[in-house]
Amino acid sequence: MSRRVMRHPHCTPVDAKPAMKPTPHHSKHCHLCGRRLRGRAWVHAPGATHLGSASHPEQNIIVCRQCEETAPRCDVCNLPMGENHVRLPDNRRICPRCHQTAIYDPTQARELFERVTHIATDQLGLGLNVGTEFTLVDHQHLQRLATEAPAGPHDDAGKVIGLFTRKGRQRVMYLLYGLPQILFIQVAAHEWGHAWHRENCPLLDDLLLCEGFAEWVAHKALQTLGATRQATLMEQRDGLYGEGLRKMLSLERQRGISGVLDFCRRSE
Repeated sequence: MSRRVMRHPHCTPVDAKPAMKPTPHHSKHCHLCGRRLRGRAWVHAPGATHLGSASHPEQNIIVCRQCEETAPRCDVCNLPMGENHVRLPDNRRICPRCHQTAIYDPTQARELFERVTHIATDQLGLGLNVGTEFTLVDHQHLQRLATEAPAGPHDDAGKVIGLFTRKGRQRVMYLLYGLPQILFIQVAAHEWGHAWHRENCPLLDDLLLCEGFAEWVAHKALQTLGATRQATLMEQRDGLYGEGLRKMLSLERQRGISGVLDFCRRSE
């Protein structure tokens, strides 16, 4: 099994970044509780959630110290939320911004998954000899599957948002329902990358290469569909995913797409 762990990839990292005082371009009141800002305020810059959208400074979320420290956090983007958040049937809570483009409908999810599939197969040459099923699942179902999976790059099953499983000739990609459109695309492409390398490079077990390749597939899908800002944010990430992606992008610049695939095949 391969799994994609939640690292809030569709939002700019903003962990309690303080702005000393609101400037004339910022709200003078907390966007969550409405109280007048005094002293420091925390400025959160949410990323785009759907294709064709972009983030602008005027969309920043400005919060007071109390809300920064005590407000509930969105289970998708991890930004503080007000009382207008949405509680899903599996008890996750998501902010209105993420909810606006969240994928709940299986038909819509299938259509978006097919778009990702076409990019992977037609543009990147990542066709699969053995097809894979696709399904949306809730948090509890995905958590159970992740708990049964072999140890991955992270051991927190509660934060898994995508999972590829293979049992004999049965292969299934599971995605968490309620992901915003851009994050859904990113996770679906990531899991497709795992499916390809499990079929074509079954002995490849270097986590940096495995996760880096899967992130590279996701990066290419986002670029193709015009989500360039999210693709750029992926390049700036720390840790295994970001380091692995940058390695693959460097390799692509030197050898092209076919060179990346050949490298993975030879790295077993």
